[in-house]
Amino acid sequence: MEKVRLAPIVLFAYARPDHTLRTLEALATNTLASQSHLYIYVDGPQMNATDELKLRNAEVRKIVHSKQWCGEVDIIVQKANKGLARSIRDGVTDIVTKYGRVIVMEDDLVASPAFLSYMNKALDFYESYPAVFSIGAYAYPSQKMTIPEDYDYDTYACLRNCSWGWATWKDRWEKTDWSASHYETMKHSPAMREAFNRMGDDEFEMFWMHQERGLNIWSILFTMAHFEHHAVAIIPCKSYVDNIGLDGSGENCGTQAALQHSELNQNENPKFLDVIYEDKRIINAFYNVNCRQRLPLWKRTINRLCRVLMEKPKFLKGRIYV
Repeated sequence: MEKVRLAPIVLFAYARPDHTLRTLEALATNTLASQSHLYIYVDGPQMNATDELKLRNAEVRKIVHSKQWCGEVDIIVQKANKGLARSIRDGVTDIVTKYGRVIVMEDDLVASPAFLSYMNKALDFYESYPAVFSIGAYAYPSQKMTIPEDYDYDTYACLRNCSWGWATWKDRWEKTDWSASHYETMKHSPAMREAFNRMGDDEFEMFWMHQERGLNIWSILFTMAHFEHHAVAIIPCKSYVDNIGLDGSGENCGTQAALQHSELNQNENPKFLDVIYEDKRIINAFYNVNCRQRLPLWKRTINRLCRVLMEKPKFLKGRIYV
């Protein structure tokens, strides 16, 4: 892979020194780390920050300066607190405008050594596919979501973009409507809301909370861009990252140990989905993970038994395709 084709990496950090260190150490072990350009954005402490938080923020600043984590490293330290959503929006826009493509991480993602190879090859492969708006690095653990054994590819098309390690191109990113001008139309259209919720019945609720309750989350507007432009994200069948922030330390994630990985994808030469289509089995399995309704107790019991026996669960909470 030619050096000129490698996308810059943007990492956003704040006040989690242990997470940040693990993220950077894992990134540095990547095959392409020594050839890559890393931009680290460290947000400043809030005006009412406690002394403990200020100390943790200072420790993060010390860690990011402590080593040459990639071939080139630029560190941007904010004096004031911008917040995660604004930091990502501004930082990604700056870098993707300059380079045309970007790989994005936050300070709680431990990456496989094959992560950068996968992301760069996917950016190259799907650049000419206008229906692909983003590349994701995270995949649900097999006990949460099963990929059919006869599925021929190492990636699949998904209507919901990934925010736990992702990449995009300038011409896709700039299609994001940060003013959310279609919100009122969707708010009053049950059919549109149902369509938007095809990859999770929480999507419109997040959109509503962003618009009317001040939820500080950038990704729902990028998700809306996928929806508005009939676009998809490309997701790996096996995860290239583990989210170590599912311990209650993150801004928008609680404790969710079931979504963490003990093993990560080491495949640097994945077989990419070359025809963008929805495999209904995968779509249903993905929706099942992101569907909040609960199965009756007897069905949940059978599903748990199936998992113990290393079998596919018998029942789905919800499905898109029948």
